[in-house]
Formats: sequence, C-alpha cells, structure tokens
Amino acid sequence: MGMAPIIKTENLRKYYLAYKIGLLDRLFGKRPAWVRAVDNVSIEIEEGETLGLIGESGSGKTTLGKLLVTLEKPDGGKYYFMGEEVTEDKIPWVRQQVAMVFQNPYSSLNPRMNVKDIVAEPLGHFDEERVREAMEMVGLNYREHGNKRPRELSGGQVQRVAIARAIVKRPRFIVLDEPTSALDASLQAQVLNLLMDLKEELKLTYLFITHNLAVAYYIADRVAIMYAGKVVEYGDVDDVFKKPMHPYTQLLMKSIPTIGRKALEPPTGEVPSLINPPPGCRFNPRCPYAMDICREREPEMLSVDKRKVACWLYK
Repeated sequence: MGMAPIIKTENLRKYYLAYKIGLLDRLFGKRPAWVRAVDNVSIEIEEGETLGLIGESGSGKTTLGKLLVTLEKPDGGKYYFMGEEVTEDKIPWVRQQVAMVFQNPYSSLNPRMNVKDIVAEPLGHFDEERVREAMEMVGLNYREHGNKRPRELSGGQVQRVAIARAIVKRPRFIVLDEPTSALDASLQAQVLNLLMDLKEELKLTYLFITHNLAVAYYIADRVAIMYAGKVVEYGDVDDVFKKPMHPYTQLLMKSIPTIGRKALEPPTGEVPSLINPPPGCRFNPRCPYAMDICREREPEMLSVDKRKVACWLYK
C-alpha cells in the first residue's frame, strides 16, 4: 500500500449566507439564500507535489484554499490531512503544519508591525535565529530589513516577507493564493523561482491558486480546473494543457496566446451566480456541446485517461 496523500477531500462543501433573514422575513416565509462557494469538491494532493488550482474570479479557489488551512470550517464532506480526518480537535495539529500566502501582501501583513515581528508571528514567540534564517532563505537581510515596516518595502520585498512568515515554522503544506498577481513580470519570475527553490529545500507541498495559465504550467505538477464552486477536471499538467477534456478547460486553453495563433477564443458568457446556479452541469449555459442531460442532471466525476473529468460527454 502506498502512502496516503497529504491532502484529501471528499465532497467538501462551504456555503455562505447571502443575506440575513430577519424576523419579518421568517414570518412571511422568506427562505435564506446560500452562496455555494465550494460545492462537493473531491481532490487529492500528494506529498511533495504542486497542484495548480485554476479558474475564473469567483469560482471558489480561495475558499477551497482557506478550508485546507482550516481558516474556514466546511459545512459538509470530509477533509483528511496526512491520512487523518480533520475534526475540531485536530485543527491545532493541522495548523502547526500548514500555512498560506495571500494574494495581496500589503493587506495580509500588519502595517504597524516591523518585518521581524511579522515573520515571528506564527511561532507565537520571538526566535531571532529562526526569523533570521527564514528571512535569509527568501533573500531578505535581517539587519537591513528586520526593523522596517511593510510600507517601507517594495512590492516584491513585501511578498518575500509574506513567504518568510509562511515558512518560519517549517510547515509541510502551503496554500499560495495568486502570490505573483500583484507583481510585474520580472518580479513574478523571481518569486516563482524562489518558491520552487524553497519547495525543494524544505520538502514542501503546494496548492498554487492562479488564473494565469502560463504560471500554472510553469510551476505545477498537476492542475485542477475549478468552475462555479466545482472542480470539473484535474490531472497531470501536460495532459490537461495538451489534451483538455472538459469543454471549459478546452476554452481556457484556446485563450492562451501562442506563436502562430492570431485569434484568441476566451470563454464567452457570464459566470453563473453561486446563489442560484443553473440546474444540471453549471457550465451548460456557456457550453458549445450542451445536451439535454447537461441541463437536467449534474455530471459525476469520471476517471478517463489517467485524469478526472466531470462531463456527460465521457459517460
């Protein structure tokens, strides 16, 4: 028997109340509306790999990341970390071994704290040696930058502070929520190379959230495509990029600029409401291959050619 994946979810769900229901609303029979941010998601992440999570804005990617680092509690389904089901009493144990780097470093770091205190925060106490080591690993000088505040640093330096804070307690799993989207192209490359070096040096596992397909192809071992709260396809990065199976994935790949392709074809139409998603497959209003069954029944996640795909075309 092989080792259990470091991350495994089974039908994981997270719904948010769209608006509050008052007493008068209840008296008149008004029902609560829910935002189905993550809806029955089942994925696995093997230790030591990078899973790229790709999707349009509002597809539930960040919410899934927060569930995996226990910043949010699921409303249904199961979550396993290192083979152990994550229950209420296991959350402190999981939090010792996971971390998250957020999209906007300026909003995720306390502007009143200096860099060395920000990096030390996950430890619960100040440990100069470990803070110095974490800062040096991300290319920051402890003496030069340690007493500065985030506003005194450049965008690239602030993102390095966020990465140092994530690695200071030596976690096993890190969620990276679009860590390069706020940086210009040259800094993006530097940060991506830094993240790959850290992964090798510290034996890390990543969930890399992005809407940038080129970045996902560069950094990920496998990718999961998320649409309207659901994972619709996932598998090895080369398989998914070179031979996409789900119609949504196919349209995403046609939107990538390449040499020799003049006309780009991004997905048309609007992302559906997560409060009132369409019946059946959530992609059916935008799908060029939609059939009657697509509008009536939700497709199961099927195993096809070494990957998973949720589409009636392959049933």
